[in-house]
Amino acid sequence: MCRRYNRTADKQTITEYFHSAVASDEPLPPGYNIAPGTTQPVIRQARDTFVRELVSMRWGLISFGSSGPDPKRSTFNARCENLEKSNLWRTPLHKHRCLVPMSGFYEWRKTNKALFRFTLRDQPLYALAGLWDAWKNPSSGPPRPPTSWKRLSAPARSFIIGNLLDALH
Repeated sequence: MCRRYNRTADKQTITEYFHSAVASDEPLPPGYNIAPGTTQPVIRQARDTFVRELVSMRWGLISFGSSGPDPKRSTFNARCENLEKSNLWRTPLHKHRCLVPMSGFYEWRKTNKALFRFTLRDQPLYALAGLWDAWKNPSSGPPRPPTSWKRLSAPARSFIIGNLLDALH
């Protein structure tokens, strides 16, 4: 599973490419070694207008009803085949989907820690599926930032990519 990715596009390029509005004036520069726990742009559907909007969210899902980030649980990736089985992901799956813009992702070979970067040949920008939620801090009342997201993953379907990723792990 991808634990790092890169995004060479800035805010304007992302909004033009995905035909989305910008929800804030916050700068969103490109990122070349994006890690879980950082704030990154995602595209979601606006609640009131139902148009696509580009917003910043923390990578690592903190669910609405949780007491806060749990360092014992990995919440930055979710396997598609397990989404309906977990209470953590069930509500976001049906109500809070998003797109995660990226230019490529990284995988490491376990044996010698060699780094491999995967991109699409003719697409400098694409998106992966994600889920988001707004955490309600029990001590502060109504839902407020941080809103957070997680990337969805599925088994590799391509014979070449599947075998390569298996060999890396």
